[in-house]
This record gives sequence, C-alpha cells and structure tokens, in this order.
Amino acid sequence: MSDTLETPEFDSLSSLKQLSISEIPLLPPSRPKTFSFFLLPAELRSRILSLLLCPNSHFTVDISEENHRTSTARLNYFLVSKRFGYEAYHVFYSTHTFRIFPTNYSFIIRKRTVPLLARLPVHYLNVMTKLELRLGPAWSDAPKYWVISNHLGLQHCQSVRTLKIFIDVDPSGSTFKGYILNARAYTDFCGDLLRQIMERLPLLETIEYDAYSNVERDGPLMTRLLEETTKGMKKISWGKERNWGDSLADKLEMARERAKARANAEGVTRD
Repeated sequence: MSDTLETPEFDSLSSLKQLSISEIPLLPPSRPKTFSFFLLPAELRSRILSLLLCPNSHFTVDISEENHRTSTARLNYFLVSKRFGYEAYHVFYSTHTFRIFPTNYSFIIRKRTVPLLARLPVHYLNVMTKLELRLGPAWSDAPKYWVISNHLGLQHCQSVRTLKIFIDVDPSGSTFKGYILNARAYTDFCGDLLRQIMERLPLLETIEYDAYSNVERDGPLMTRLLEETTKGMKKISWGKERNWGDSLADKLEMARERAKARANAEGVTRD
C-alpha cells in the first residue's frame, strides 16, 4: 500500500456533491512562505532593527528601576541568534544616549553604586556614539563614585562623537546667592569633571548644552563649562529645552571663542 495520499478525480461537480463530508479528502496545509532576514540589504536590516530597538532615539539610557519595563523586552532580541544579536547591539548602543553617572535618587543616596558604563562589556562601549552628563542632582554632596577612572570605562568609548550636558540647577547662580557659603566648590567640581571626560574621549567632537529655566547661561557654572569646552577645542551646540545660541550674536560669540582657543592651542598671540 502506498503511503502517499491519492486524490480521486471527479468527472463533474455533481459527482463531488454526492460525497459526504467525511469522504472528501483533506489536503495537507501549505507552509507559509518565509525568507532569510540576512538576505536583506544591510541598510534595510539596520532600519528594521532601529524600529524594533529604538522607537524613541532621543531616549537616554540610565540605571533605573523602570528598565525592566522600558528596555529589557527590547534587549531580548539580542538572544535570537549570534549574528542577529551582533547587528542588534550595534544598532541599540550606537543610536541611544547613555548617561555617564546615574541621577536616579534611589541610586544617588546609596554609598556604593556602579555606574551604567562600568556594568557593560567593552564591545558595547566601543560602539556608543552619544553620552550624557547630567549636573545638578546631589550638588550639595556629590556621590563619591562620580569619579573618572579606568573602572568607569570611558577609555573604551572610542566611537563617541557627542557629549550632552544637561544642568538641572546651578548652586553658584543668583538664585542661591546668600544661602550657600562655598558655592564655587560645585562649579570647580563640574569643570574638572568635564576636562577629565574630554581627556578620555579623543574622538569627541561636539558638546551639547541644555538646562532648566532657572540656570543662567552667563552664570558661573555655564561660564566654567564653556571655558573648558573652548580649551578642549570642541564644537558647542545647544539643546531644545532652552534654545540657547539661536541669535546671530550668540553664534558670532561662539565662533570668536573657538577661534581664540584655536589660536592659544597653536601658540599664536592675537591682539
């Protein structure tokens, strides 16, 4: 007896109607058509992965109790296969912005907190392109782990081109005048921190500044940060929260400061 299912031939539609339902042969279900994801062009694969992993490219990744709801599900795509995971992590870590030091209050108050960068393997750090430094939280007593060291892993972020600095509050500004005895201490701390970060990121090109409305652009903290930026020969850009630098005068001033810093670096004295 043959194991194959033979389908009877019918002379007419009327003869088929005479059969009972149980006598009508059932054909095996057809398999849905599939294709290999890796047969697609690299640009299209990257676009698909961006839609899966980066629905909000402006999202800043930081250690938080909410990560299990916002990021964990997307990171499961890394486990599909070795090749799929390789392309997925390249898209995820090169698209998002990653915060250097945590600003979540529950982590700030802890005596021992490992920053996000120090938790990640080197091959993830190698493909990052944007980092964020948020200043203002815990300004009265900066956590001891806010230190630039080899343990942090900045030296492995060799693809970073943009550093975003967002200032929550400036304790040395006019708002706190008369209430703080040593307001300059936090300003110096932030300036030194920025300088050390720039030293660890040799391919850094642009520093983007933004702040809340209570922060003055010509205040002591912003002045110190801009001085360090021009000394480091980095481009200055402005975030959308304050829209600093939109006027022509602001652009000309920034161009003058960059030219002055370039001249000082080349050892040229200008009047």
